Amino acid sequence: MKALISALRALQDVDQHRIDAEKERQSIASRVGSLAEMVSELEREQADKRDKLREAERWYRERDRELKEDNDKIKRAQTRLNALSKQKEHAAVQREIETLRRSNQQKEEEILKLVNVMEEFKAAVDEEEKKLESMRQDLAREEASSVERISELDGRIAELGNSYKDFEANIPGDILRQYKRIQKAWLGMAVVPVDAKGSCGGCHRRLPPQLYNTLLRNDALHTCPYCNRFVFVEPQEAAE
Repeated sequence: MKALISALRALQDVDQHRIDAEKERQSIASRVGSLAEMVSELEREQADKRDKLREAERWYRERDRELKEDNDKIKRAQTRLNALSKQKEHAAVQREIETLRRSNQQKEEEILKLVNVMEEFKAAVDEEEKKLESMRQDLAREEASSVERISELDGRIAELGNSYKDFEANIPGDILRQYKRIQKAWLGMAVVPVDAKGSCGGCHRRLPPQLYNTLLRNDALHTCPYCNRFVFVEPQEAAE
C-alpha cells in the first residue's frame, strides 16, 4: 500500500507541474490576446475619429469655397453698384451686397468655430495615436517574448505527458480512474496528507478517530469522508 500511495503522490506531482505549466501558458496567451484586442479596438476608434476629422475638413473646404465665391459676388456687385445711376437699381444691388455680407459673416463665424474644434480634436487624436503606437510596441514585445516561453511550456507539457504515462502504469485502473475524477474536481489535489491532529490536508476537517487510526497502519487506501480525496499519514507521523 505504501508503494501505491507513493505512485499516486508521484503522479499528482506530475499533474501539478502540468497544471502549473498549462495555467502559465493560458495566462500568457490571455495577456497577449487581451493586449491585441485593446490595440485593435483603439485602432478602430482611431480610424473612426480620422474619418470624422476628414469629414470636418471637407466641410471646412466647402464653407471656405462658398465664402470666397460670395466675396467675389460682393466685389462684382460693388462694381455694378458703382456703375449704376438709377436709385431703384442702386438700392437693389445694395441690398444684395448687405445680404451677402451678413451671410459671409455667419459663415466666417461657423468656420472659425469649426477650425478651433478641429484643432482640439486633431490634437487629441494625435495624442491617442502616440498611445496606440506605444501599445503596438508593447504588443510586439509581448508577442516576441511569449513565443519563446510558450514553446518552452509546450515542450514541458509534452514531457510531463510522457512522464504521466510512465507513472500511470504503476496504478491499478480503477484507482487511476478514481484519482482522475478527484483530481479534476479539486484542480490537481487528489492525494493529501493527514496532520498529527487527524485533519485532512485538503478540506482541513478532522477525520473520524477510527479512520485516523486505520491510516496509521498504512495498510489500505482510504479517502476523506468529507472531500473524497485520497488521504495518508506520513511515515514519520505514523511511527510516532
